[in-house]
Amino acid sequence: MVRRSLMVVALLAASSPLAAQEEYVWTSNRPDADAPLGVTGARTLDAGATEITYRFTQMNSQSVWFGTDSISVATTYAAGFAVAPMTLSQQTHGLIASRGITENLTLMATAEFSVYRRDQLTGTMRYITNTNALGDVTATAIYELYHQGPYRLSASVGGVIPIGKSRTYAVTTTPGVKVPMPYDMRPGGGTFAVLPGITGLVQNEVGSLGAQFKGRINVGTGSTDFTLGDRYEANGWAAYRFNDIFSVSAGVRWQIWGDIEGGDPLLAGLPTDPGTLTLVAGQRADMPVGVNFVIPGNSIFAGHRLFFEAVYALHHDYEGPQLGLDWGVNVGWKMAF
Repeated sequence: MVRRSLMVVALLAASSPLAAQEEYVWTSNRPDADAPLGVTGARTLDAGATEITYRFTQMNSQSVWFGTDSISVATTYAAGFAVAPMTLSQQTHGLIASRGITENLTLMATAEFSVYRRDQLTGTMRYITNTNALGDVTATAIYELYHQGPYRLSASVGGVIPIGKSRTYAVTTTPGVKVPMPYDMRPGGGTFAVLPGITGLVQNEVGSLGAQFKGRINVGTGSTDFTLGDRYEANGWAAYRFNDIFSVSAGVRWQIWGDIEGGDPLLAGLPTDPGTLTLVAGQRADMPVGVNFVIPGNSIFAGHRLFFEAVYALHHDYEGPQLGLDWGVNVGWKMAF
């Protein structure tokens, strides 16, 4: 009931009365001109402009979910699993660089480094595994299709360069022994991928509305003999501008993904763990609530932007048992020159 109520609140926020006025001209020098931090590549930059963004993300998953419900440890064991995951924490440090090539074309690149911590049970023994590694690099071109008055529409296409580790190992107490981690503790996909997207924005003197749809379509098979399922994400948000310094936003974020094709042969002989399954297709709806802040004044930091976004999972629907997101945060800092 609580999650359904939060979904209603988010949907009402996304449809709040921010109707555009035809005489209004969209402007970028406002805190709500930037999308919430969990949304990337939402608009083009002015020709010659450069933006550098640092983003810290922590996503916390809790309990094994199957279908639309979480299942108990006893049920996990009864299903034949020898390992029952309890929690998973993923911390990611990301760097995003964008450059306005022309008034209509912007190029963007991202790089990430992730730290994982997984808490799990095997029988009556509870233990923690840790790993950290670089993620994949992405490069994206954003092209503005329409910009008139308060409205903006852009399309994007990009690619994933699979430099991230698609196989990671746990640290063990036995010298020379390496235990491969389950799929949910691997920051790299191991394959090239195509990243299509489209974003629409509208603005008036009160605030902004935005909607974005993007995907990740994997190509080929990775060196570790598996291919992640394709993933699609839709975002809708509404932002209210208090003044030229501060704005708040709320919305809905929906994701859907497919099963893993193939499989890592090193996971075949390990104790059964939901994280080693390839039947991981599912979908999830989240509610992000964010704050954008523009640093005022005449200091060297004037004009820099700070971001905070809290993410709460509203709905899970998984075709195979897997850890489900509980909550997360995004914190970021951006400078433009």
